[in-house]
Amino acid sequence: MVRRLGFLLMGAGLLFSVSSAKAQVPMSGEFVAEASCFATPSIRSDNNPGRIVTEPGRHYDLIGRNAMPGSHYLIRVPGADPERRWVPYGCGRVTDGNSSADRGASPPPAGGKADSFVLAASWHPAFCETRPKRTDCRSGGVAGHGLSLHGLWPQPRGREYCGVSAAVRAADESGRWRDLPPVEISAATREALARVMPGTVSQLDRHEYWTHGTCYDGDAEAYFVQSIRLIDELNASPVRDLFANAIGRELSAAEIRAAFDKAFGAGAGARVLLDCESDAAGRRLVGELRISLRGAPGQGASLGELIRAGDATAPGCRAGRVDAPGFG
Repeated sequence: MVRRLGFLLMGAGLLFSVSSAKAQVPMSGEFVAEASCFATPSIRSDNNPGRIVTEPGRHYDLIGRNAMPGSHYLIRVPGADPERRWVPYGCGRVTDGNSSADRGASPPPAGGKADSFVLAASWHPAFCETRPKRTDCRSGGVAGHGLSLHGLWPQPRGREYCGVSAAVRAADESGRWRDLPPVEISAATREALARVMPGTVSQLDRHEYWTHGTCYDGDAEAYFVQSIRLIDELNASPVRDLFANAIGRELSAAEIRAAFDKAFGAGAGARVLLDCESDAAGRRLVGELRISLRGAPGQGASLGELIRAGDATAPGCRAGRVDAPGFG
């Protein structure tokens, strides 16, 4: 009886192994992210150790898919624990792996003063479409001021939390932004920041300063004054008109890049990456623009000058719908 039970258990284990193997279809090549998507160890669970999110334009080793035709790709994310992560098909595309583009290794944080940045300018209605419970999204997301300020990020990627205590970093990484120390800026700057960054009501300003602003060459006042200036220059350009006239329809990365060339000079568009998000209905929405800059924002250089000196970047998402304010 015991021997028979042992055989039955061995058979069940073998069947489980076969079923698990069939659940994954091996693939080779690369997965190129076109949107910011959660990358989870399991398709059936939202648990995401390390809060891993794919980066548009970044290349990842492709391991397989969950089925044929399936719904998810299995990729390798260097530095994640575990490294093998699942992402939905709509998050990007697969290639044969022969591209010479960035393979996804994160460069180490640099010391000294940063002279390279990314200006992240978001389309707030799309942000709210995918996060309706956020305090700044109760009305469905504003668009009257154009693109909103997400942040100004000293580069290279990974240059974060400069001189920040372990307790502050832990609070930030766990999403407890209300527990972060308040940002010390003037009343005038705080008013201007609230105008361009709707997320201040959710303490986005605290998150951005302690994560990125601490690596800026200057205090919180200087960091936000220059961030506000740059987003205002962007919204004073034809790029804002492009978005205003495209509400409700799809806008391509090529159109956006052409608008940057027109607004800021030839080659500016090659410094712009389009990040898309998918809503509950599966629509791909324009999420934000990530604009490469080089120079010292606090020394009077215009946005156009900083963009033209910036590093070229991948286009990211090929196209997305410009979501209207409100839900649905």
